This record gives sequence, C-alpha cells and structure tokens, in this order.
Amino acid sequence: MLRYIAFLRGINVSGQKIIKMELLRKVFSEAGFADVKTYIQSGNVVFNSDNSDPVEHIQLIEDLIEQSFGFRTDVILRKTSEIEAIVTSPLLNTLKSDDSKKHYITFLKTSVVEPLITPLFSKNSDVEIIYADSMDFISISTLYKGSYGFPNAFIEKLTGIPSTTRNPNTLEKILTL
Repeated sequence: MLRYIAFLRGINVSGQKIIKMELLRKVFSEAGFADVKTYIQSGNVVFNSDNSDPVEHIQLIEDLIEQSFGFRTDVILRKTSEIEAIVTSPLLNTLKSDDSKKHYITFLKTSVVEPLITPLFSKNSDVEIIYADSMDFISISTLYKGSYGFPNAFIEKLTGIPSTTRNPNTLEKILTL
C-alpha cells in the first residue's frame, strides 16, 4: 500500500471553494482510500491506496470533489516518500530562515517540458527559485514593499502549469499524520 498526499489547490481561501475537512475525509474514505487524514483547512489530504497510478488518483479526486462539493479544483498529488525527500534534502536544510526570508516548496500538477535553469528571479526579485526539477521547486521569498513574495503565481506563469505551494514546516507536520 502506498501513502499519498493530495494538495487541493485554492480551497477555503477568502471564502471561496469551501470544504469542511470532516466531509472531505468522509468523501475520500467512501471512495475506497484508507487511513485518510487532513491537515489544516487548506486542503492537505493524506491517504493510503493500492493503486500506484497518480493520474488515475488525480482524475478520481477531482471528479469526487466536483460531485460532492459542486466545483472543480486542481489536485496536485505526491507520494509521502517524495515529500520526505524534499523536506530532508541537504539544500533545504542548509537554508536559514530569518525575518527577511521565507522558504517555500512548490509542486506542479504535471511535469515541465523544458528544464529550467536556476536561479530564477521574479520581476520584483522578491522570489528566487534556487532549485527546480520537472515537478518541484524550492524558493526563497524576501520582503518587497512590506510583504513577502509568494512563488505560486510566478511559477505558474513561468511554467503554464497549475501548482500549489507549502512551507517546509507544514510539509513536516503533514508527514507525521
């Protein structure tokens, strides 16, 4: 049995696409997923499945959400082992947070066609991508005009692929579920 994390993009943000986590766990369980757990309200769902095809999982989960909650949202799926490899990577562990920097990990729904060469900088240089593979990015965000840059929109514009972003602390907590 494989352990997965489904990141639901854009739910429970600013009163839009509202999903109660209790109902979400119920929908996943009724669909046949095992040991279903959620973390915070932003759509992080951890579950077990015998099926090793991520494309089938994504399609099924997106359809379930649409049928159960009345809207469609992108689902970004990773095995817990993939998340663990990123969170424990030497690169991420060498980064030091301070009051002027935050670190984020962004996950693409599908692979980029052309490899990206790092570092990459956003227009205002408030986001620096320091690592990129075909589906995952590590970035450093700095203060710009009083707020930190957030890499999601920058990476989506760069790749043309739906993505979702989490901080390393959130990912570490998800891995303990």
